[in-house]
Amino acid sequence: MNTPSPLNVSQTDSQRIFVGLGWDPNDSPTLIDKVGALIGRRESHHDLDLACYYFNQDGACLGYISADVAHATNASGSIYHSGDSIEGVGDGDDEQISVELKNLPPNVHHLIFKASIKSGHHFGEVAMPEIRLCDGYTERVFLDKSLEDGGQHNGYIFARVFRGGGDGEWMLEDIGVFSEHVSAQAWADTLAQYL
Repeated sequence: MNTPSPLNVSQTDSQRIFVGLGWDPNDSPTLIDKVGALIGRRESHHDLDLACYYFNQDGACLGYISADVAHATNASGSIYHSGDSIEGVGDGDDEQISVELKNLPPNVHHLIFKASIKSGHHFGEVAMPEIRLCDGYTERVFLDKSLEDGGQHNGYIFARVFRGGGDGEWMLEDIGVFSEHVSAQAWADTLAQYL
C-alpha cells in the first residue's frame, strides 16, 4: 500500500469518478477450459467482475455494488454499476462502477474497489486484465494497474477512496493486493482490514 494522496477530481456537478475493469476474451480455450466447462468447474470464457464495498466512519460495511442486478446501485443512486460483461468483448472497459462523490450519503466514508474472477480461472490465464480509476468528466487517470502479474490469484484489492478531513476532501489510497475470490460477506470482512 502507498501513502494516501488527495483525489483531485473535477469540481463539476456531482464530482463523478469511475473505476473501469477491462480484459480480452478467451479466444483460444484450452483443453482444461473445455473439460472444466463440461464438468462445471470452470467456464470456457474468462468472466471477471468489478465490485465496490462502502463503509461508514467506524468501519462497518454498509453495502456493496456489483454486476449482480440486485446490487447494481445503492439506495441513493450515487454508486452504480454499468452491467455485467461475461466474456470481455469489446475495446476499453468491460465493466465500470461510477461514484458521484457529492451525492454520497454523509455516512459513507470509505469506498474500496476490488476485481475478481468467477469463471474458475486466475489472472495468469486472462489476456490483458487491467483496472483504472478515472475522473468521470475528463477521464484523467488517477490510478491504472495491469493485473497480468496476478499469477494463481483470482481476486485483486485495487484502491480505497475516503473522506480525508473536515473540509470534505476525498483521498485516494493505492492498495494493490492480490488475493483469493471469496463470498460477498467474506469480502466485506477482508476489505475492512484496509480501512
